[in-house]
Amino acid sequence: MGSESERRLPRISPREFRDFEVQLDLEGITLTGKLGNISEEGLCYLGEDDMLSDELDNVVIGTILWSLGNKRMFFEGKIVWTQTAVIRGVQYFLAGIQFSEKLNLTDSMLARSLEI
Repeated sequence: MGSESERRLPRISPREFRDFEVQLDLEGITLTGKLGNISEEGLCYLGEDDMLSDELDNVVIGTILWSLGNKRMFFEGKIVWTQTAVIRGVQYFLAGIQFSEKLNLTDSMLARSLEI
């Protein structure tokens, strides 16, 4: 597998995923952010608050919401990296979340992740 060592820098193109929102449940606090990228094995979360840098290796439960409908996908995973980035003038706090179990992505979401 070796997915942790293969990619050091995340591919970020939140424009591709602007129709998706990610909610993370962190010890009773719900964080809402954007989806930076996704694969069957994990996702990149873009938040505007630095709430996840202290949470490395912690397990989070989350939901991916489609803004164009009422579809949602639930996941559980572990935070494997965090960093900050400025995207189009806005500072974001990024977190890489590795899913506990591979997700079965929808065709449309999978197609978007492959376009990048």
